[in-house]
Amino acid sequence: MKKIFLILVLSFAAYSCNSTSEPETPVQTKKLQHIVLIKYNDSVSANTHEEIKAGALSLKEIEGVHNLNYSTNVSPEGFSKGYTHSLTLYFEKETDRDEIYLPHPIHQAFVKLFVPFTEDILVFDYWE
Repeated sequence: MKKIFLILVLSFAAYSCNSTSEPETPVQTKKLQHIVLIKYNDSVSANTHEEIKAGALSLKEIEGVHNLNYSTNVSPEGFSKGYTHSLTLYFEKETDRDEIYLPHPIHQAFVKLFVPFTEDILVFDYWE
């Protein structure tokens, strides 16, 4: 009886290894996070900050942007190096960022709006 069981197990294993069906492609669960840290000039007015915020939020309209957050730094640690705001966007794939978002007219208009008011910008992307 043990021999029959062993033969069945080995036969199944051999069949499984020689199967010609395509392996299942795992569902990608990671998101590409695109983080922009912004150091504004000291002379930027409150009205200009509101215009920039509205421009940042308009980036949600771009296909491929799955989530967006525009925030003010609230860290008490004192390591901000003058970066006062962040913009974080999530993409499912690099092509959404590279081929849709970056060249999109809404993104290009936002860049023209906020960059003149910045002292420095740091962009950091990673897979989450």
